[in-house]
Amino acid sequence: MPSPTLSPQSEALPSALFSGFVKVPPKGRKCVFVADYQHTQKIQLLSAEQYQERYFLDGYKSTELPKGANARQALKEVNELLDDVSPNHAVLNSNRSFAIARLSHLPNKISIKISEEYQRRLTRKDGSSNIRSANIYLRKTTDFINKVWLKYPFHNIGSFDKLTSKHINESNDKRTTHYGGFELIKYRKSKRLKDVANRLALTVLDEVKDAASQNHGDIAFLKAYDAAAAVCRQWQVSPPYYSAVKRDYLIEAAECAILRMTSPKWWLNQLRTLRDQCCEHLNIAAGLVGENSPFLSRDSFNEWCEQQKSGREWLESTMIESESGVIIPLIDAAMAGNANPSNRFVELIVRARGLEEVAEEQGQIGLMVTLTAPSKYHFNSNKWNCESPRFTQAYLSGQWRKIRSALSYRKIKIQGLRVSEPHKDGTPHWHMLIFVHPDKVDVLKALLEKYAFEIDGDEEGAEEHRLDIKDADKTKGSAVGYIIKYLSKNIKGEHMQGELDFESGLAANDAADNAAAWASRHRLRQFQFFGSSSVQVWRELRRLKECPQPVGIEQARAAADCSNWKAFEQALAVNPIKLEYEETECGNEFGEMTKRVLGLCAMATKADGETKLRSLITRGEKWTIRAMNDDEKVNYKKLKAERALIFSENDAIENKEDKKPIPKWKQSLGSGLKSRDSGDTRTCGNNCTDAVLGDHFGCNKAEFSEEVLRYLASHGVVDKYTLDQLRSGLRIFTDAGRIWWVSNGQLQFERLFDEEVSEFDYF
Repeated sequence: MPSPTLSPQSEALPSALFSGFVKVPPKGRKCVFVADYQHTQKIQLLSAEQYQERYFLDGYKSTELPKGANARQALKEVNELLDDVSPNHAVLNSNRSFAIARLSHLPNKISIKISEEYQRRLTRKDGSSNIRSANIYLRKTTDFINKVWLKYPFHNIGSFDKLTSKHINESNDKRTTHYGGFELIKYRKSKRLKDVANRLALTVLDEVKDAASQNHGDIAFLKAYDAAAAVCRQWQVSPPYYSAVKRDYLIEAAECAILRMTSPKWWLNQLRTLRDQCCEHLNIAAGLVGENSPFLSRDSFNEWCEQQKSGREWLESTMIESESGVIIPLIDAAMAGNANPSNRFVELIVRARGLEEVAEEQGQIGLMVTLTAPSKYHFNSNKWNCESPRFTQAYLSGQWRKIRSALSYRKIKIQGLRVSEPHKDGTPHWHMLIFVHPDKVDVLKALLEKYAFEIDGDEEGAEEHRLDIKDADKTKGSAVGYIIKYLSKNIKGEHMQGELDFESGLAANDAADNAAAWASRHRLRQFQFFGSSSVQVWRELRRLKECPQPVGIEQARAAADCSNWKAFEQALAVNPIKLEYEETECGNEFGEMTKRVLGLCAMATKADGETKLRSLITRGEKWTIRAMNDDEKVNYKKLKAERALIFSENDAIENKEDKKPIPKWKQSLGSGLKSRDSGDTRTCGNNCTDAVLGDHFGCNKAEFSEEVLRYLASHGVVDKYTLDQLRSGLRIFTDAGRIWWVSNGQLQFERLFDEEVSEFDYF
């Protein structure tokens, strides 16, 4: 059979597509309307049994099926049981046709689950038949599944195959039905999904060509965007830059958006996201999420575990190298930041505690609020509207926006945080800690009640379960203590070893894994602070080592370094600090501008008392990624074994001070550079090199190591006279707008915010 024709991934868009209508790109820029496509990769298709064996994990996390179990066998067992319980042949044939029609097209796991429940309901406990009740269950459940199925675009795959068959030979001899899309979403990394992504990109390209050929000038871009966006809406994908194009009429945004919508890589990411949400939504409708599989289905949890495992293996096989020659494993750099659940948990607690201290100083009191969605959003309810957890989260967010808008209109300020947590059936609910002035408590409570009960507020059970508000009682403990357990329950069950999660019935750490997988599958944000300063500024300040900084920045830096969020907030209230970005025109394959955090900018006072905006580089070096070589793989394998041994030994030690330090990566000296035994993962511009030897305040000049010289050379500082000045303790100014000096035995630099300012004017 001939291989399918791919969309023109490897070819640039025809130059004649917008012939005569494309503006000349600015000097130094390439035209953004140039496609940069990639061919899809062939994969091996696996049977259900092979997939089960290869990807599913051990323990309770795995989905165990009877050997050889499949939907056909389950349907055969249903028919055999119908033979026993049906009173006559007419009823038997009618029920058999009904069951086959309802079950035969469903995915394997769902069909087995419904068949088993249907068989259980066919007979009562006393052995008598109960066909009517079983049929009602079968009809309601399959109706739910069909409604959910129609919410996603995969049910259109039959007509899509027919319309696009001229571009592909593979589907010419296939007959598809309304349920043909079930095969499409069976596996997350399937050849068919890639094939559909290719054909969608080709379809969009055809539509763009047709629209562009019938219009002129900028209108051609706008009409081409409309044609591409129409295909996106058919597949329930949000068109990129919709507001910028339709409201602001930005032609550059339309160009970048069209490049995205004609890329199979982009389409494949969109389809996989839809596929993940569709599969889990179907599992909810089939009853595969609940008592036996809290928060999310076993299949989705296993896929998440496999993704985590695959991601970690990639991190452990990748190295990063700085411009100055520092080389460390990528996994070490990742675990030093917020990708490490323990670090993330500590940061959340520090921020929560700081918010409480700030609130106490401002005379605010805390409210502990639990907000739940109406019963129609819960699968366990008879009123279930067949909506997904993501839809429910959007409802809760919408109601919270109304509350905050009403508070803003009344000029009432609040601060706090919220945790999004799943019920056993996967429906999200919120736990919030809100700080507000005592005089405004009644207004806040009234608004919470108004919008919590705005929809179906008079239904049964709403008064007991929809909203719960409690005043923080200091005699019973800190207000943060209320929220800590919810933070811990959703991040690895930190400090809850041996405890059970009452919502799911699982051990705390297992429930935390399920909650993390639930949030990942539905693309939900678990934790959110409001009314507080930017945490990214806090993180950038913590990247700086202790060294003299401008007064306006030093207070915030010291507070962040000491994990004192209250002092950090106070410092920013006096002297605001903002992030500074490095922007790159046409920085990616879609011609979009990319932004990278470069450092911080704030007001600083010079020696003469004049105040100007200054910038401080925290990410001066750029790092490149590469695969580990054979020697590095061997060394890291040994290091990993040593770490595992020390981890196991430390688990048995209760006293933190007695625990052994975890060994760090040691850089090879083969390159001739001085090894940084600490394996420091900091990438800030200040203090990012080895110590400078010598006393430049006396008669002796400073001495630079080879690593320091190489680092300076990578930034253009190579002139001998300039290096001598730097060794003598003088400050030097480079053409790149950087000021370099040696202080406290460390090489320092800062970049001027405005590069046109002269160094003589600046100092």
